[in-house]
Amino acid sequence: MKRATLEKLQRAARKAAIRLLFLDEAGFCGSPPVQRSWSPRGLPHAIEPNTHTRRSVLGALDFGPNKLIHSSRAGTVKGADIVRFIDNLLADSDDRPTVIVLDNASIHHGIDEATRDRWLMDHQALLFYLPPYSPELNKIEIVWRHLKYRWRCFATWTEDHRCRIGRSTGRVRHQISSQFFVNTYNENCKPFVWTASADSILEKLHRLCSRISGTGH
Repeated sequence: MKRATLEKLQRAARKAAIRLLFLDEAGFCGSPPVQRSWSPRGLPHAIEPNTHTRRSVLGALDFGPNKLIHSSRAGTVKGADIVRFIDNLLADSDDRPTVIVLDNASIHHGIDEATRDRWLMDHQALLFYLPPYSPELNKIEIVWRHLKYRWRCFATWTEDHRCRIGRSTGRVRHQISSQFFVNTYNENCKPFVWTASADSILEKLHRLCSRISGTGH
């Protein structure tokens, strides 16, 4: 039911009848994320956590113009940050109704009823919660994936580089430039479309399990 409703909302946003925003949070670190790993058979994967200069980013994908709006901070995103971010989004809105799409994270459901009523009365804004376990319906998830795994470039630092910079500056402070990612997206934005069907994903999973011995699948 919600999937069909979301499709209708997207059609309305394409016709500029409403403003449709896909909202979510993401974390970025100065060191590249681990995408693949291996371990000896019979032993669990062991990866050392790396939160090097982590930045938390609140983002909203405006579906109609296909534009990314963001706010970043060094600490953890809290409920008050989400309310403030949505307030800023609605302050820049026009007279059209606004629908904000969210997943079912507890921090999203923590928005109190008085705040939701204020958004409805002042801005004709509604929150639309996606069905559980359906990240594929939140378009901004595709943007996060591109930011983390396709658009970012990491330089390789040798120990000699670290020592020389360390002697001259005392410490190295790496800062993620979220604005660079956003500008890159907004200047070359293209509609995102999921091309893999559920059957093709299940088939890939079946082939993977068949290559792993002792899974019992």
